[in-house]
Amino acid sequence: MTNKGGVQRLEGKVPDEQFKELRTLLAEPDFRVLTGNHGGLIRQKSTSFGAEIPREDSTQRLQWLNPDGENSFPKSVAKVVDWLKHFEPTNGNPFAYAEFPQVCPSVGVRLLRPSVSANASPSR
Repeated sequence: MTNKGGVQRLEGKVPDEQFKELRTLLAEPDFRVLTGNHGGLIRQKSTSFGAEIPREDSTQRLQWLNPDGENSFPKSVAKVVDWLKHFEPTNGNPFAYAEFPQVCPSVGVRLLRPSVSANASPSR
């Protein structure tokens, strides 16, 4: 994200030390056991986290939603989010998504579908 809220896609190499930090976070047992989609009813300002991580024998796909700013992400996800917030790309080259459609996530960007409640009268 840019300072103005836009998306900026860069290609390049993550410095070895920063990449090592990220690999350590993704290899933590608490992170590796997380699975699936975890949503919620959006009541206020929400934040979301989505990841697709290649593993030795499969791909770990996660989508988490903090629907109201009160239900925080699991600690292992929060650590990765914190790393991403502080990551500053350097020497990256801009590219258009259309030039590299295979860039992850491979299933495409999908919005979390929050739980929905109905406000209906019972049938009589």
